[in-house]
Amino acid sequence: MNLKKISLALAASALFFTACSDSSSSSAPEEDSSSSAADISSSSQKAEDADAIQKIMSEMPNMDLGERFGGKLWLTAGANGLYSLWVIDSSNPETSYGTVAKTADISSGKLTFTKDDGVVYAAGEAQGDEFLAELEKGISLEFAVKDSSLTVSINGKEAKEVGKATRKVTKDYLSRSDSLVGKKAEWSTGDASSIYRFFKNGEYVRISVAENGDKKEDLFEAGYYDVHRQHLLLLPAYHVGKVTTLGNYTVKVDDDDLIFEGATDKKTYHTTAMKVEYPKVSDLTDHGWESESNDTLKWTLDFKYDEYRVVGKTGLSDNTMKVRRLGKWAVFGDYLVLTVDTCQAAKSIECKTERGAIQNLTADSFKFDNFDSKSEYATPKKWSVVKME
Repeated sequence: MNLKKISLALAASALFFTACSDSSSSSAPEEDSSSSAADISSSSQKAEDADAIQKIMSEMPNMDLGERFGGKLWLTAGANGLYSLWVIDSSNPETSYGTVAKTADISSGKLTFTKDDGVVYAAGEAQGDEFLAELEKGISLEFAVKDSSLTVSINGKEAKEVGKATRKVTKDYLSRSDSLVGKKAEWSTGDASSIYRFFKNGEYVRISVAENGDKKEDLFEAGYYDVHRQHLLLLPAYHVGKVTTLGNYTVKVDDDDLIFEGATDKKTYHTTAMKVEYPKVSDLTDHGWESESNDTLKWTLDFKYDEYRVVGKTGLSDNTMKVRRLGKWAVFGDYLVLTVDTCQAAKSIECKTERGAIQNLTADSFKFDNFDSKSEYATPKKWSVVKME
């Protein structure tokens, strides 16, 4: 494909948001019927506006937002909530100078992109450098529907009608993300390797080993993927080791092989079908869990909205805490990720982000195939529900 290769500019980053609530309570002031009716009407109107915006975007996922940064500004809306903003060459839609991507909810009609999202750009090109400079300040898009047409205001400027962006589909190159669902893609050379697992709902996991001189480094990332403009976009949400903020590849399809063509290299991945047992996540949060490790430690594990707590104690008799970890958790496909925000232990230990497949999850038990099976205080693999009476 005739593409201007884009250089990676930013180190990997991830932002985590914790939902907070105020436990205080107070009596609500009385409202008259007219104000209540106005509130209901306003909420109803906002819902209708959001539905209208989403409907047009689903019918026109590739949008032309007009001339900007010395090229055309395109927005692509993915079916699973991944949005990408592109600076496209005005004369050649196959050439891009920069891309930024994020997951978002368009129900408010607003999107804001910044340098903290997944970014790649053409360093040294005026269009790419200008795009990055604008991302430093933030690029805000506000959509509305007027006379059945979608309009957009960029950074608060006058709203303009959104056009339909089109490009010719290149034969033999990946064009739809649903063709990846349920596939495992593997590449290796020497001691280096890379394995992608593509799940439904636009979620992926990558496990890889990188060679750095005589050393090997285990890498991990979990996040979101989609195919926009025949580019496979990979947006990490959690990671271990150095990863790019946005993977951006054109992918040639050759039977069971996928040839990832990146900015500086090309790798051939062989694909096979994988069996996935998608866990019912509510089964994790509805119960408390307990386990016992080989050294007789008694463990408890609790999942909240987006936080978890795991505690290992010597037992019920002396109840001496040996380790306590708190952090964020998430499930991608059948993979559980446990990050560490707080770690307390009876001795000095390395507190790692743990990850592994959830297996045989029921309302009574599950197995966590933790990659870390050697650390003294690693989270156990087998868990049973805490019995209550």
